[in-house]
Amino acid sequence: MNYEGILEFHGTWRSYQARVLQNVSRYLSDDKIHIVAAPGSGKTTLGIELIKRLNANTLILAPSITIREQWAARIQEAFLCDGYALKDYVSLSLKQPKAITVATYQALHSAMTRFCGTETPGEDTAPTDSEEVDYSDFDLVRTMKNANIELLCLDECHHLRSEWWKSLEAFQSQLSSLRTISLTATPPYDSTPAMWTRYMNMCGDIDEEITIPELVKEGSLCPHQDYVYFNYPTTAETKEIQNFEERSSQMLQSLMQDSQLLTVIETHKGLNGQISDNLLLDDPEYLEAILIYLQSKNAAFPARLQRLLGTKKLPAMGVEWMERLLQGFLYDDNDSYLCDKVYREMLMDQLKSQGLIEKKKVILTKSAAVEKLLTNSLGKANSIRDIVFSEYDSMGSSLRLLILTDYIRKEYEKAIGNPEATIASLGVLPFFEMLRRENEKQHKAIRLGVLCGSVVIIPAEAKEALLQQTDAKIKLTFSAIGSLSENDYLKVTATGDAHALTAAVTAIFAQSAMQVLIGTKSLLGEGWDSPCINSLILASFVGSFMLSNQMRGRAIRVWKEDPNKTSNIWHLVCLKPRKEVQQSPEDRISEDYMLLCRRMEQFLGLHYTEDTIENGIDRLSIIRPPFTKSNAASMNRKMLALSQKRSELKDRWMRSLAVYDKMEVVNTNEIPDKYVTSVLFWDALRALLLTSALLLIGLIFALGTGFASRSAVSGVIGFFMALYTGGVLITAFPKLFMLGSPLRRLKAFGNGILKALETQNLLEEPHCKVVSGTSGSDHHVIFLSGGSGRDKALFAQCVNDFFDAVDNQRYLLVSPKRFRGLNGFYVVPECFSKRKEDAQLFAKCMKPYIGAYDVVYTRNEKGRAILLEGKIKALANREERCIRRKKLNG
Repeated sequence: MNYEGILEFHGTWRSYQARVLQNVSRYLSDDKIHIVAAPGSGKTTLGIELIKRLNANTLILAPSITIREQWAARIQEAFLCDGYALKDYVSLSLKQPKAITVATYQALHSAMTRFCGTETPGEDTAPTDSEEVDYSDFDLVRTMKNANIELLCLDECHHLRSEWWKSLEAFQSQLSSLRTISLTATPPYDSTPAMWTRYMNMCGDIDEEITIPELVKEGSLCPHQDYVYFNYPTTAETKEIQNFEERSSQMLQSLMQDSQLLTVIETHKGLNGQISDNLLLDDPEYLEAILIYLQSKNAAFPARLQRLLGTKKLPAMGVEWMERLLQGFLYDDNDSYLCDKVYREMLMDQLKSQGLIEKKKVILTKSAAVEKLLTNSLGKANSIRDIVFSEYDSMGSSLRLLILTDYIRKEYEKAIGNPEATIASLGVLPFFEMLRRENEKQHKAIRLGVLCGSVVIIPAEAKEALLQQTDAKIKLTFSAIGSLSENDYLKVTATGDAHALTAAVTAIFAQSAMQVLIGTKSLLGEGWDSPCINSLILASFVGSFMLSNQMRGRAIRVWKEDPNKTSNIWHLVCLKPRKEVQQSPEDRISEDYMLLCRRMEQFLGLHYTEDTIENGIDRLSIIRPPFTKSNAASMNRKMLALSQKRSELKDRWMRSLAVYDKMEVVNTNEIPDKYVTSVLFWDALRALLLTSALLLIGLIFALGTGFASRSAVSGVIGFFMALYTGGVLITAFPKLFMLGSPLRRLKAFGNGILKALETQNLLEEPHCKVVSGTSGSDHHVIFLSGGSGRDKALFAQCVNDFFDAVDNQRYLLVSPKRFRGLNGFYVVPECFSKRKEDAQLFAKCMKPYIGAYDVVYTRNEKGRAILLEGKIKALANREERCIRRKKLNG
């Protein structure tokens, strides 16, 4: 198919789009183009241009009917030349393919499985996202071959469900000559390794990544910031948590008084030498739990085992250690104890009766039920209330706030307007009623709206505006909602083109008919565009990178009506109750908090106080322990105050981005300087001192010559000694300088790793360089500049592996010296651990930078002994060696 004169882009390419288009031929070396671009970057427009340039009959697959329609609309609006009809070149039906056929993944699956019935892509989708289909007598593969389909365009391929994957793979295998274009904002970075491999096999290596900071600098996305609002559980929820903790504490006391348990634990094979130290250290926390329990019971155990753990003093017994002990005794390690079946089953029954076992998992510290209670805490409704009214006080009628949540809670519809009804769950309708009541109570003028696939609510005064946005294709019906007067709010239902209702409500939201719109993530979280949104509350409890990224994308689009738009993105976190003086480790704060941390790992954003762009929870610098109720309230106040500084937010984004000539996202590793070995430095210093001594001797010989012939010979010898050693010194001084500080040594290590990667041809692009810098008084960062995204990630992984604590790696680099401290063990990165030759090559490349280290294979008896020594050293020093994060570099 030749699209010349039929499709021509009517606009102007942004710089990053032009960059992608310039490199098309290079990307196609594997017949696959894989572009990762943040929401709002114009992926659809880019995809159409790529199709046009490849001049091929194309099948486009989209995740929903809504997005399918958007592809056709974009071709019509931005590409189709005058005099041509869309229907002549574009089809939305697999049964009637044309030059460009657009369908959903669900349709492809239905066609491949000869499905007949109603297709419904997802929960709470608009009525138009369901279709009646009959593929019972349809041969998709033959139809596509007859239509000469040569190009497959995959839009947001991460959406594929398991059954969709199977159908797509089967389809692709039968049209083996297909080229592929893959466009996504959210590669499944947080998926399993198997899922990632499957994804990459389908889409190919990532050819280009267009990041959010680049889009902000280009003016394609607006400046924005993430904020966090903490809450504590309600009184009823706190009681549930306390009940669990009391049951757990009582169980600990009961078990500590159980003499039979002590008798059984003392039979563990590891206590009498029947299990090797190597196997014991496969799970050091479990071994520690055994010793802590025995110590608490004043029972004897081999002191050697405590030395094995590298622990001088064992902590006191608590529920966390009892949980670890019981998990081993009851499930993971039950063969290591001499115990009759009756006692073990009796103990299991006792724990189950108290709700302290879930799916063969002992839970004395963290119950899945309790964590779910925190995630769905009703206290979050109060957080939403505080945020909404703070944002309204700051923005007034210009506020366009979207609340995205998981459920509608249609059963609550009858309770709306009834002051006696309690708000006992999280969802669209409970949030609407809660905000409506508070709005009335505070005498505010906030206008609220609801937009879901099955429920639409608007303010009564917005009725005429909504009617003006619709045409004869749709008939609207207005009725009362709950007990409210029709003069306050109206429920809207539509017949005909129901998709038009979503578009009409979106339009009047932009026109200020509402300041707050509440909807579900499944309908509004992706594919729905409302660029007016300037505040977003994520009241959804799904932590995946894909969905979180798509939901954030709703708020950070630019809006031509407001060139100075900035957006606030709010995350809700419920904390576990704790005493005001208690400071628990972060992993005990709550699963809700850890969900937030996982989200923040994936997003590049502006630091709260520093003019830097980076990922991770640390950039939200207001968040500081302890996570007590008083400190949580203090952090909330600071978050609300900072969120109101919108003009300052924009200035700081521009100031931060101004320093970057080139947008490059790098994968950094942060390493304490005590782990940056100085072995080679001392070797170089010793060599320098020895060479200096030889130089001195040579000079004595040379200058001490008399007139005797024998002295003349000595003088010549001394002269050449001085000449040689002087040359050695000239080369030794720079080397000593290079290794004289941890920062320079770290860069040298990085150069060794880069050399090894280049020698093995593991990098996709040449001309990479290692960059190092200081991030604190005794911490340094290192990263790879240049190269592909995969190159940067691979280098960062190698650095992380190299500095990783010794655990159970296949190959180690071990100092040949007898007394080995922190510098005694380094790990051969996984990508060099497949073969002995690769490990030796890595050691050879590293030798000029770290000195002579032996390559030790740990899968034999001698190697296991050295591995055990390394594990003991690692346990004795439990500080994290390497911290990884992404930052913007320019």
